[in-house]
Amino acid sequence: MPRTILFVDPPAFCTTVESLVAPDLRTRPVAVAPPGAERAVVLALSTEARRAGIAKGMVVRQALKQCPDLVIIPPNPRLYARASRALHEILRAYAPVIEPRGYGHAFLDLTGTGRLFGPPQDVAMRVRREVRERLRFPLSVGVAANKLVSQAAVRADRWAEESTDEDALVVPFGIEAGFLAPKPLIVMPDLHPRIRSRLDDYQLDLIGEVAAIPESALCTVFGNAGSTLRARALGIDPRPVLPPERLAELTASHILATDTNNLDVLHPLLRMLTERLGRRLRRGNLVARRLRLEIGYADHTESARTVPLSPSPLDADLWDAARRAFSLTNAKRIAVRGVTLRMEKVEETSGQLELWEGGQADRRTGGRARSDVQDEGGRDMTGNKPSARPPVRPSALQRALDRIHTRYGVRGMTRGSQLAALTARPQP
Repeated sequence: MPRTILFVDPPAFCTTVESLVAPDLRTRPVAVAPPGAERAVVLALSTEARRAGIAKGMVVRQALKQCPDLVIIPPNPRLYARASRALHEILRAYAPVIEPRGYGHAFLDLTGTGRLFGPPQDVAMRVRREVRERLRFPLSVGVAANKLVSQAAVRADRWAEESTDEDALVVPFGIEAGFLAPKPLIVMPDLHPRIRSRLDDYQLDLIGEVAAIPESALCTVFGNAGSTLRARALGIDPRPVLPPERLAELTASHILATDTNNLDVLHPLLRMLTERLGRRLRRGNLVARRLRLEIGYADHTESARTVPLSPSPLDADLWDAARRAFSLTNAKRIAVRGVTLRMEKVEETSGQLELWEGGQADRRTGGRARSDVQDEGGRDMTGNKPSARPPVRPSALQRALDRIHTRYGVRGMTRGSQLAALTARPQP
């Protein structure tokens, strides 16, 4: 069953909320920026400021030269958080799963709720009407089969500056690639500035132009990001809508009792954290494309590194990635105080672990099929003697370990090195 995802986007949320508190700001160009900082940049801006040529991230001094009438106000995070909570209270009545995305923005998964609330476009209209009546600010809602296209629908409408006061922005299932093809690259969400710059160098302006390039050519230029870039240009996005509590489950951290640089302590710690995250991924039928490692030092400084992950949630792969990230990150001689691991670019998967291993068992048998039927000489139907002990697939071993952890807890199993150390101790 295709998913139904709504992207909720109040235009100019921060400045709109500010204008509700101070009506004098309505219809005036307004920008939110830290006060007193010499190199302060614009954090948020109103529609009037955007039309005057102001952009998010612009230096305040430059913005004032561009628009002398610009009103600069300091950020008010408590006000924005309170308005966001009020918006989410309305959204929770329509969607079982909500993923907040910054102040006021959110993804809603309406999959399977048609019998309760009707068609998704009707839900979008009711949400917009209720928010306008109760909170008094406008709302744009994109409806599509995934997060990427629902967000792109809102961005495309805003880029075209068309009025949508009475209509929801709906992209029917199956036409995602056709919808995105004529749109400029600015419509594609979360496009990294470096990738956008390279695409500009190749004079690629439309999403459809990127989608027409073979994946191998994009990977030659952008590496592994080329595969994701082409999939997104075709409107393919397997990312699930994850509530904050699910996102928090994909982060594991540990503060050491004693600061140390001893790898005999840190490597087992990384293994423990990766196994914990691996179980959570497999339990939720998820995969992560990236692992982020953050190290806190005894002098209260921090460093971080991100490494790519293969599409496999096996604990051995996660531990190897964590050790690699640690060796790249830990460039100081200062003792480590704490470690945090975070799974990023999380996606849903419906595949089995055997499919991700590339047929290891088949390669071990030379591509020949095994048979349990043997002749008097112990040979099977292919004329080969089977090995005394058939090879164990890593996926089968991983499932067995997960079952042990589920039944007996994380202490239900002891590693071989630890068991040897215990048996070597003199008995009283």
